[in-house]
Amino acid sequence: MAEHAIITEESPQMQLFVQFMAGVLKKLERYCASARPTLAGEVYLTGEEVCERLKLSTRTLQEYRSRGLLAFYKIGGKILYKQSDLQAMLDRHYNPIQKPSV
Repeated sequence: MAEHAIITEESPQMQLFVQFMAGVLKKLERYCASARPTLAGEVYLTGEEVCERLKLSTRTLQEYRSRGLLAFYKIGGKILYKQSDLQAMLDRHYNPIQKPSV
């Protein structure tokens, strides 16, 4: 490309730039939709979010609370779960595939 060339909307360089920026915008929108603010480095989830992530009913989640399987905070009428507690519960109940004895 010449040193003093004019870049227009129709030029291939501008079209590539526009496509690149559209991709960046989509990624930012996805991030903003899923990003959660942290409090002291911890992410807190609502019951609805936990049910969605684990594919549970609200009744099953209530049963997990009642049985002490999943720690939670109750502030007023709002129940929150630490994301790390959710991962810890999953880790505790992980059953790896056992290789058959030969």
